[in-house]
Amino acid sequence: MIRRPSFKAAVVGAIAGVLSNCGAADDSAPPDPVRTHCKTIDERLGPLLQLAEDGKTGHLAAVIATRLDHASQRAFVQLVLDVAYAMPAGTAEKLPKLLAPEGLGALLPLIVALLETLPGDPTAQPPLPPHIAELTAFAAVAQSCLSGELFVLGARVWRDPKTSTSLNVLLSAGPQGAGQLLGAVQSAGAQGRVGFQALVNNLSTSLAQPTFDAQPLLALLDRLVDPIVPGVIGALRDLLRVATVGDTPKDKVQAAKALRGFALCLLGLDPDQLIAGHLYDVLASADPTAARLPANIDSADFLPLLATATEVLASKPAATDAWNELLGLILRPDVAVAALPELVGLLKSDALPGAFALLGDLVAQPCRTQASP
Repeated sequence: MIRRPSFKAAVVGAIAGVLSNCGAADDSAPPDPVRTHCKTIDERLGPLLQLAEDGKTGHLAAVIATRLDHASQRAFVQLVLDVAYAMPAGTAEKLPKLLAPEGLGALLPLIVALLETLPGDPTAQPPLPPHIAELTAFAAVAQSCLSGELFVLGARVWRDPKTSTSLNVLLSAGPQGAGQLLGAVQSAGAQGRVGFQALVNNLSTSLAQPTFDAQPLLALLDRLVDPIVPGVIGALRDLLRVATVGDTPKDKVQAAKALRGFALCLLGLDPDQLIAGHLYDVLASADPTAARLPANIDSADFLPLLATATEVLASKPAATDAWNELLGLILRPDVAVAALPELVGLLKSDALPGAFALLGDLVAQPCRTQASP
């Protein structure tokens, strides 16, 4: 019987290899005195290791250890370290607040909702089959369509102060916002799942044209927005204005180029708009009675971190390739059916704060700096 690599060995081993080669591990230096305030790897990764001991990370570990070649493993771990080193000073200490439900944690339910149903559920009655066609489309788009230009656009959007205001409205609306969005889509003439797919196809076709102009789309949204209570539709319009128009003519030109490239790629790899159909299913299944997120959510606290990570992806082609390869691999049907449920379980657990804190320890090395000479 072939034993699966442990999650800890797959992740920590890869990090250690990169650290030793980039000079972060100094074997010739005398060991620092042990400090009681310094948490060990096992303490930081306690919840994550518990998931591993329960057999809930084996397929994710196998993806990292066996599906990625050595060069890709190193490139991905180097990406993680590059992002960590690029973060503003003091980020590690702020992680508990940043990862809380009113911080980055607010995004996790959205990611879970998007991924959770894709691998199916063989234990359901009746069993739910995996969405093979949708997974195939997701994997192809993730691996081929996320260009450096698109990450440049994303970084600018995350940096724009107006983004925070719009995103706060979208996040705080919670599942009720999905109903508002579908209602607006139906008001625009797109009825049901097929209508939504046609709308996305038409929008993608427009974006793919060299002469694309965002103003008609923004004008359409203007007509759908209640001037007294703009709500989710108003926030979405404002967010799209930031993305497509920006603050300068240069922003507008760059956005058009990035979106045109993505739209052409999407139309080529997902001509039947299977991704759009899945998104419709997620929006339509949102429980309108579910609790909203905290009203005091402020995305301004974590958007700079997303911007920093996106800037690394935008500026380092090797990092972009590593991210796209891993994302596309996890979404491939032959991998996703087993790996996605583990990823969803990880996102729902309390393991991520400890893993990010460990990354902060590796970068800041607090125990080394506080050790006695």
